[in-house]
Amino acid sequence: MTKKIFIYSDKIKSGKTTNIFRWLINKKNVSGILQPVIDGRRYFYSIHDRNLFQLEISTEQASNLNENELIKIGRYLFLKSAFEKAKEILIRDFNQNYDWIVIDEIGLLELNNSGLEPAVKNIFKEKENFKGKILCVVRDTLLNNVVQHYQIENDYELIDIGNL
Repeated sequence: MTKKIFIYSDKIKSGKTTNIFRWLINKKNVSGILQPVIDGRRYFYSIHDRNLFQLEISTEQASNLNENELIKIGRYLFLKSAFEKAKEILIRDFNQNYDWIVIDEIGLLELNNSGLEPAVKNIFKEKENFKGKILCVVRDTLLNNVVQHYQIENDYELIDIGNL
């Protein structure tokens, strides 16, 4: 059986998202989301739509919002609405005929059933119904936890993005 899930894993702030942007230059029929950091803040980027939208906000911006509109992890403040939009994009793209769908990134929030959940779990569960391949970005210190959490021990291949 051919593997459907490919995991690109490296250290925090090692350029994982930048490397995927570079990989995308020569690819067609790719969709999904990336999480670039621009001016010190994290954003979502829809590959298909070529659309950027803010994920991380400052404490000043957060002061104008209700607590239930935010997700806090450590010192970071994220917009719940951005995660909702990103999940919609992932599910929409998963239901199309793309060669690749990119999920950047699966992290602590997803391991706690937040962030991009339940979209990631549903994509993995339905992977056989997707004609393409799934490329996931995972920080190296969370790789084993992600593999165990999603029970994909036999379903993934660890890759070097430069060799894809």
